[in-house]
Amino acid sequence: MLPSFTVTGFLPLGRFSVSFGDAESLLVSAPEFADSATRTGLWDGLHDYLDRFLTLEDTYHDVLQGLPLIHRLWLGGSFVSTKVDPGNIDATLLIDVRAERAVRGRPGSKWLTDAFKSRDSIRRKYGVSPVRVGYQPVGHVFRPEHMTAEERTYFMHRGVWDDWWQRCRLPDQADRSPSEASAVPARGYLEVRL
Repeated sequence: MLPSFTVTGFLPLGRFSVSFGDAESLLVSAPEFADSATRTGLWDGLHDYLDRFLTLEDTYHDVLQGLPLIHRLWLGGSFVSTKVDPGNIDATLLIDVRAERAVRGRPGSKWLTDAFKSRDSIRRKYGVSPVRVGYQPVGHVFRPEHMTAEERTYFMHRGVWDDWWQRCRLPDQADRSPSEASAVPARGYLEVRL
């Protein structure tokens, strides 16, 4: 079941796991966005952006042995609100580092760097403002002393973005960067399964 927007214009607190089609139903084709001048174009841009990863997966299917390049996609910001005409789609891509390593150096794999190199140029071309988090499965989550530095970095980055997508910027502050005052969770976000 899809979450519904609350009276604040945001999703209820938490991370909601949805399919790509369900995300489109909620964020683009829902009746409240029928008059949006930006949502359909932004969604098409997100689709084109993600298609570059999916093309690499298809091209190197045998090398990847079933591993996806994008483990999960988190969507937040104004696109995941009732704002009729958001300016972009804020996205955190959890990139499977095992898959990334398997295709590095192969034709077309430069996209894995270019996709995150300049957020401004990606936003201009695709309407997406992406952030990369290097995903890896970790079996011993309750034993941080046994984690590698890479595993600890993954957990830190994952936690940072989970926290950020549940915050709201405070409108009455001149400096709208994260602060202790804005740390209280105030909205939900989507985890999109591809």
